[in-house]
Amino acid sequence: MRRARPLIALAAALVVGGWLLFSPASHDAPPAVAPSGAGTVTATLQPGTMPARLADGAVYTPLLYLDAGTSVGTAPSADGSVERLLLRGAGAPRELRSVPKDRFPQWLGVTAADGVLYWAESSATAAGPYETRLWRAPVAPAAGPPVALTADTGAIVFFESQYDMVVADGRLHWVAATPDDAPKTELRSVAVGGGAVSTKVIDGRFRWSAWPWLVSVDPGAAALLNSSDGQRRPVPATAAETVLCSPEWCRAIAETASGRNLVDVMHADGSNRRRLPADVNAIGVDIGLLDRFELLTGVEGESLRLLAHDLPTGRTIVLAGEVGVVTARGSMVWWSTGSPDPADWHVLDLRQLA
Repeated sequence: MRRARPLIALAAALVVGGWLLFSPASHDAPPAVAPSGAGTVTATLQPGTMPARLADGAVYTPLLYLDAGTSVGTAPSADGSVERLLLRGAGAPRELRSVPKDRFPQWLGVTAADGVLYWAESSATAAGPYETRLWRAPVAPAAGPPVALTADTGAIVFFESQYDMVVADGRLHWVAATPDDAPKTELRSVAVGGGAVSTKVIDGRFRWSAWPWLVSVDPGAAALLNSSDGQRRPVPATAAETVLCSPEWCRAIAETASGRNLVDVMHADGSNRRRLPADVNAIGVDIGLLDRFELLTGVEGESLRLLAHDLPTGRTIVLAGEVGVVTARGSMVWWSTGSPDPADWHVLDLRQLA
């Protein structure tokens, strides 16, 4: 973890703005679980591919794919003085935002709904302090330019999740830490057209998942919280495990005395628990994309393979070999090839898998 900006906690690993994402160390043994044994198959789909370098020579990094041919990402200007947020599809990339590099900009929480892009932009202001501002822009360029929604974001927290910002009920939703770092969560939202920010404080530390659910990031017992009716659902797990959940599926990770990680998947009520193949690593904090696929990487020889574990059937699908950086959001998974800088980006829509 690192606190990327004074008002932004970027939670990618162990600690989230003082919020512990993983359980404290425990000597309790993880439960004995039968391995998942439905076999491994290789996908025959051809991924979409685009060069990592733009026409001006800058290296492009996708943050979100809208479809196999359209993405939102970042790239520096040709002279390196400016960082740009770009919408890349057919034809020349469309510049959504550009910020001088010496303001150290970051674009986080990028999401899309109903033909509109939303994102958080963090950068230093002219006076020095960092500011986080939420933006929106239509995907279709003729529909208008980007518009700032609000800078009233509180201590906004990002988890490198597809649910860092959620569009629902005509509003853009996010979570923030309370000013006193109490074990509580601010649920903040703004109308998709802008306006006053609404704030509600709840007990416990949570992040958004599939609407209207929140998932706990407190140390100890995992839980789900329905923001609409207040329903809380505890998740069965031992103190030896780190548990990350969606409303349907959970991933439980336990470290053995030898330092080896055991990775289990199960329904959020604890049923249908099984152990994933050894020597795999889960990708990101989002569990069971499309309520079906758990994305993993595994080493074969000297190369890294991208795998999709089919949760309902228990089979493992090899999506690609010799991958570099891997990211997934919604139904889309993308990865780089080439070293040390990416040469190409490849993308698959998981909905195409049989």
